[in-house]
Amino acid sequence: MSSADVFSFLHDHPLLRGIPEDELRIAASSIRSIDFIDGQSLLVEGEIGTECYFIRTGNVQVSSRNLVGNSMLLAELGPGALVGEIGLLQNERRTARVTAIGDVSALCLDRQLFESFAESSPLFHESMLQTVRIRMIHRKLRNATIWSVIPDSELRGLAEVTSVRKVAKGEIIVAAGALADQFYMVSKGRLEACGRRKKTALLEGDFFGEAVLLTDTPSEVTITATEDSELLVMGKSEFLFVLRYYVPIQKQFMEILRIRTPHLISKVKYDFGAPVSEVRNSSLAKAREHWIDVLLWLGGGFIALSLLALFLNNSWLNIVVLIVGGLVGPATFVTYIRDHQLLGFRQSRLSLIFAGSAIFAAPVAWLLERMWLIGIDSSSLDFAQFRLPLYVSLIEESVKLLVGIALVRTKKVQFLMDAVVFGAAAGMGFAAVESMIYGWSHMEEASSVGMLSVLWIRALLSPFGHGAWTAIAAAGFWIGVASKQSKAFGNARAVYKVGSAILLFLIVIGLHTLWDFHFANGWAKVGMMVVIGCIDIILLYVLIRIGRREEIQTFSNMNPYVQEQLRHPDPEDTTTGELHCSGCGTLSPRSSRYCARCGHALRIK
Repeated sequence: MSSADVFSFLHDHPLLRGIPEDELRIAASSIRSIDFIDGQSLLVEGEIGTECYFIRTGNVQVSSRNLVGNSMLLAELGPGALVGEIGLLQNERRTARVTAIGDVSALCLDRQLFESFAESSPLFHESMLQTVRIRMIHRKLRNATIWSVIPDSELRGLAEVTSVRKVAKGEIIVAAGALADQFYMVSKGRLEACGRRKKTALLEGDFFGEAVLLTDTPSEVTITATEDSELLVMGKSEFLFVLRYYVPIQKQFMEILRIRTPHLISKVKYDFGAPVSEVRNSSLAKAREHWIDVLLWLGGGFIALSLLALFLNNSWLNIVVLIVGGLVGPATFVTYIRDHQLLGFRQSRLSLIFAGSAIFAAPVAWLLERMWLIGIDSSSLDFAQFRLPLYVSLIEESVKLLVGIALVRTKKVQFLMDAVVFGAAAGMGFAAVESMIYGWSHMEEASSVGMLSVLWIRALLSPFGHGAWTAIAAAGFWIGVASKQSKAFGNARAVYKVGSAILLFLIVIGLHTLWDFHFANGWAKVGMMVVIGCIDIILLYVLIRIGRREEIQTFSNMNPYVQEQLRHPDPEDTTTGELHCSGCGTLSPRSSRYCARCGHALRIK
C-alpha cells in the first residue's frame, strides 16, 4: 500500500479530522500496512502491546474470556474501526483478543504515533476516551453474565447508562437500614457484605442492591470495600426496565431473592413473580458416567488381586483384597448417585461422610445391638424370628441416618439430591465395613475362597442394601424437616411432608427387616431379595428424578442459556469439569456462571 493511499485513508477517517495534513503525511510515511489471514490474531488477550490497528479492509471479531474461562464474542468490526487503543490509553495488558474474519488489511500505529494524534486533535482524544469507556463497560457487563440473555447490541446501550465508581478500602457503599436507589456490580477488587449472622465476600462478577430495589425495604447488610475496588453502577429505573423487558432475567433475580432473602419474596413491589415453567429436554438432564471409571479401576483391581490371592495365599495380600473388595461396590454406587447430581459438594465432603459412617456408625450400631439384645443368648440369635431383624434394622438405619445428619450442615442441604447423595454415602460407608467384617470372618489360613466369595456376593448386592435404604431415609428426613424452600415440596402442608418422611422411613425399616429375615426356603429368600431390590430401584428412581428436576430448574433460572458461537472457537475452551464456588464451597457444572445455592459469581482460579 502506497504512502498516498495511507494518507487518503487517514485524511478521510472521521476520528482524525482536525489533525494537520502535514502531520498526517508524516504519519502516512511511517505507518506500516499489515495483512492478516483468516483466523490470525491481531491482538492477544493478556499480552502487553505497543500498537493499535486501523482496519482498512475486511472484518475482525473481538472476543474475551469471562470469569469461567469461556470465550465470549464482544463485537464484529469492519473497515475504519480502530482496535487496540484501550491498552495504549490505559497502559494495561490487552483486554480482548482480536481475530481476522477472512483476509484483513490493517494499518499499524505504534504508541508514539497514537499519542501524537491524541495531542494534535482534541476530537481524536475525546472520541478515544468515550469509545474506550463504552467498550470497557460493555466488556465488563458481558463478563458479568447476569446480563447474558441481553442481545449484544442492546447491552451496548446499557453500557452507555452504566457508570463506573471507584471505591477506596474501608469505604461503605451501602449501610444496613438504608434505602438505596442503585444496583451495583463488582468489576474489580473485593467487598464484604456484613449481616446479622455472617460475612460474605463479594468479588468480580458479584452484585448487590437487588433486594432493596425490588422490595423498597431497607438494606439488611452493610457493604464495605475491603480493598480498593471498582463498581459498575446502574440506576433503579434502568434496572427495573431490564427486568420488565427480559423474562429470563426476572426469573433469575426472583431466584436470587429466594436464595438470599426468601422472607422478602412476598414484599416484591413489581410483577416479577411469574411461576417458573418446568425445564424440558434440557441437555443438562444427562447424568455423568464417572461411576464406570470407578467400577473399572476398583473392579479390575479386585479381579486381579483376587486371582493373586488364590494362587499366592499371602496374608497381607488377603488384607488388601479385603479392603478393595469391601470398597468396590459401595464406592461405585456412591459415584453413580453423585453422577446424577447437578449441583453437588466436593468429593472430600462425601469421603468424610463415607468414612464417618464406617468409623462411627458401624461400631455404634454393633454396641447398641449388643446392649439392646443383651437379654438374648448369643447362641439363640435366630434371624428367623421377625423381632430380631426388626431390632437390627431400627438400630442400623437410625445410627446411619444420625451420623449422616451430624456430618452435614442442614443449611447447605438445599436440594433433595443433597439428601439422596449424602444418605448413599453414609449407607455405603457402613456397608463397606460390614463387608470387610464378613470377609474377615470367612478368611481361612489355607484358602482365600471363602473370603472372596463373600466379598463378591456383597459387592454385587450392596447397591440394593444399606446405600439405597439410607439414601431413601435421608430423602424422607429432608422432605419432612429441611425442604421449606424446595420447589417440589416447599409449598406442601407440614402434615404431608412429615407424613411422607415417616412413610419413607417405615418403608426402609420394612425392607431392611425383610432383607435380614431368614426364610426357611432358600428360593423364598432369593425372591424376597429381588422384590426388595426392585422397590429400592423404583424409589430411588422417583427421588432422583424429582431431585434432578428441582436442580435443573434452579440452575436454569440462575444461568439463562445463551449460545455464544464464535466463528473461530478457541481450541483451549472446555466444557468439562466443575466450578468451585468461593461463596459456599459447592460445585456447579462448567456451563454455570452463577452458583444456584448462594447466587455468587463462579470463576476459574
